[in-house]
Amino acid sequence: MDNVANMNVTLPSLQAVQPTQLDAYLIVARDLLKGADVLSKEKNIPSRSCGLIAAHALECMLKAYLWHKGKRKEIRERNTQHNLKTLWDLAHNENSLNLPKSPPDWVQTLSVGHGPNFYFRYQEGENKTVVNGGSTPSLIPMCFELNDLLKRIESLVKA
Repeated sequence: MDNVANMNVTLPSLQAVQPTQLDAYLIVARDLLKGADVLSKEKNIPSRSCGLIAAHALECMLKAYLWHKGKRKEIRERNTQHNLKTLWDLAHNENSLNLPKSPPDWVQTLSVGHGPNFYFRYQEGENKTVVNGGSTPSLIPMCFELNDLLKRIESLVKA
């Protein structure tokens, strides 16, 4: 004889929740950092490729942290938006990340390439003169530092 049991179960309905701005910054930072990690180890790819992606990942990380700290207006100001040095300074002033006052050399280098003249994106400098694409930091150590920073930011914003 077969023992058959019937049961009615009601499951909660699935909901798609709109990500917050904080979530969006972290999603982009995580995705770009994965790409930078891969590019940092490749031999035949220009370092600019990794530098551009790493710089934008850093921008999103710092903005996520600053958004969490209530600095929403400040990170949208024209002179701050893509300025990694300014974003670093704002994050340093919040104290909970224990960032050094002076950004490390790799941050300084990314900042020059990322903005305000966007050397990583374009070959034009001030007054639209053609410039060198800019230098990049040592890629593998930079990615190591970026991964560490992302972990620290994620633990702070989720606490």
